[in-house]
Amino acid sequence: MKHITPVHIFKSGRSIFVLLAVLLLFSAVCPQNGHAGKLLAEGGIFDLRQLRLSAGETLSLDGEWEFYWDRLLTPADFEEGKPQPEMDGYFPMHRSWTRFELDGKKLGGTGQASFRLRMMPGQDLERLHIRLFDIHEAYRFWADGKLIAQCGIPGSSAQEEFPGRSLELAEINFYGKPVELILQVSNYHFRTGGVPEPIMVAHPGTLEHKRARDWGLALFFAGCMLIMAIYHLVLYLFRKRDPAPLYFSIYCLLVVGYSVTSNTSQWVASAILPWWNPQVMEYFSLACFVIWPSLLFRFLETLYPEEFHHKLLYFLDGRIGVFFLLLIFVPGLPLYWFIAICLLQIMIYSGYYLHRLALCIKRGRKGAQFLIAGLAAQFMVGWNDALTHTGIIKSIYLAEPAVCFFVLTQSLAMAQRFSASFDSVERLSKELEIKNISLHDEMNERNRLEQKVVNISEEERRRISHELHDGLCQQLTGARLRSSALAHKHRDLEDAQALRELADLLKESTDDAYKTARGLWPVEHGASMPGPSLETLVRDIRAATGIDIVFSLKSHCVKCTNTNITTLYRIAQEALINAAKHSGAAKILVELESTGDGRVKLQVKDNGIGRSAAGSPDGGLGMSIMAHRAKLINADLRIEDGPQGGTIVTCVAPCSVLKISNDVGNQL
Repeated sequence: MKHITPVHIFKSGRSIFVLLAVLLLFSAVCPQNGHAGKLLAEGGIFDLRQLRLSAGETLSLDGEWEFYWDRLLTPADFEEGKPQPEMDGYFPMHRSWTRFELDGKKLGGTGQASFRLRMMPGQDLERLHIRLFDIHEAYRFWADGKLIAQCGIPGSSAQEEFPGRSLELAEINFYGKPVELILQVSNYHFRTGGVPEPIMVAHPGTLEHKRARDWGLALFFAGCMLIMAIYHLVLYLFRKRDPAPLYFSIYCLLVVGYSVTSNTSQWVASAILPWWNPQVMEYFSLACFVIWPSLLFRFLETLYPEEFHHKLLYFLDGRIGVFFLLLIFVPGLPLYWFIAICLLQIMIYSGYYLHRLALCIKRGRKGAQFLIAGLAAQFMVGWNDALTHTGIIKSIYLAEPAVCFFVLTQSLAMAQRFSASFDSVERLSKELEIKNISLHDEMNERNRLEQKVVNISEEERRRISHELHDGLCQQLTGARLRSSALAHKHRDLEDAQALRELADLLKESTDDAYKTARGLWPVEHGASMPGPSLETLVRDIRAATGIDIVFSLKSHCVKCTNTNITTLYRIAQEALINAAKHSGAAKILVELESTGDGRVKLQVKDNGIGRSAAGSPDGGLGMSIMAHRAKLINADLRIEDGPQGGTIVTCVAPCSVLKISNDVGNQL
């Protein structure tokens, strides 16, 4: 096998990688709402007087917020005339508080805190809309003492807290004076707490437009994956022996379930199903996330069983069991740490998948070059989304377009495999058609040769019959007459009696010779008169056996030119001999019928004991000979039990049709 390097692998799928680059570039530069610039809060004050916010622009409230650790404060705690809470420092929004140091120590992931910011309005700025997204794990948000947004119920312990993460849009009114913002956050269920996503503000309508656009894109991608899920499910229903489409269909459904119920799509499912409990929605998305690697592995293993190790599937299925045990018994921090481990494992799996698919490309497996491009996209996007989520880089979430791209590459891979299968089927069909034609010609030639052998055999029987009739029979007859004459001439001698006995013996021998000659080729048998031959056959067997045998002839033909009559005669002969020997019949009916429809029908019926009682239900050598003779003339031979007992032998043979007269019409 030719050695294939990574360069060859890249070249074989260069068009796919180009498409991947274009897709990611399009996603990265997809028109976004404009940003007003980097304005940061200082000392707990966000001064909008220094910036003019235009329509369509957004602004993130990053910078220094007043920070109150381990306290859930409300606007009432900051009322004038009351002792003001002691601040623990300024918190740099936006980030998780696990990266914040207090008294020289970093805070843990769980806990509770309050944040305070004063916004100084710009000139002619009356109101703004504010966006709060994916704050861990429950929060309340006040503007000038008015609760304008809430998700879940913050608490001072896991028992008191009711978690819930979602996208919330609210309105801030300035009325020509500064606005005090207070954010109350608690986290006792997620592994990290704080505000990992920026809090955005914009003129009314801008954030709503952005949300509608993001939800529309999320639904578009989800709809594409749903269509692919249905398509592959139908493929499986049409061809159940191949489970790969079923696995991929379920995989697509799980991806759809995850994408519409998670933060990657801003919980678009909440817009369609507002009654769905946010926490239940969160657990549903996590279940989809944990289950889909198992389906993806099954899909790849089914396509390339020699390259993917089946034992890895046990580990993937075991993860699902662990997840549901944690969900039932400890649905808090342990569950989310387990999800974090699963995220890390996905990176490891991606490397494994890429290595295995590269091996598939090296071995020439169909569709592997498409799949490796799709999985490479997911691998890169996974790092992008993880780093974006942790705040290490500033980017956008690309999970949905990456999954859609993988679905596209999978479809191309399946299309390539199907195309190769169709080409193989077409090639095999053509080869089979050629072989069938060759076999058909061979069978025709074989039948022709068999028919020729039968004709030669019949001609040889006719020659021997004529030689017996014209030679031996005549000589025996002459010898018998000579012996009778000598016995009469010398009737007074002692040898006269011996001569008479010799004459009688010669008479019996002559009769036997005539019977043999007629058996080989009846003297009456001719191509133009089938009736007398069968009638003679019936008469001879009736005389020899004493069975009542009746012959019936029904024909519209004045002159029969059917070349198959000799074979029919032999079939009738075999059927009569079998009936006479084995059936114990008292009566046998032989019918020969031709009605001018291009067929001639021979039927031999007896009232004997039947085939089963005779000990030959499947027939012996005689029936095999009859079947072979019928096959040679393309006749339909049936041997069956009669309704009143006995056996019925029916042979319907083709017959050339002749037009004898206007009254007769088409004749055999």
